[in-house]
Amino acid sequence: PRQPGDRLAASYINFYIGNGVIVVPQFGDPKDKEAVLQLAGLFPDRKIIPVIAREILLGGGNIHCITQQQPGRQVEMPDTRP
Repeated sequence: PRQPGDRLAASYINFYIGNGVIVVPQFGDPKDKEAVLQLAGLFPDRKIIPVIAREILLGGGNIHCITQQQPGRQVEMPDTRP
């Protein structure tokens, strides 16, 4: 568990590229706006969506970490009980 005073790994590079969008973490820092502007310049055809990421950081990840692939269908697992 995180303790009061522990540092968080806040990084703008942990953004997510989606269909027509870029989801970029925000931290309540003056650099947030600069990160949005930089990504808008790099991805001019995509909508930039800023998301406050502090609560995600507390869990040890960031935007890209929580947007990983999900199975397209239910996978049946064999019963391995003895």
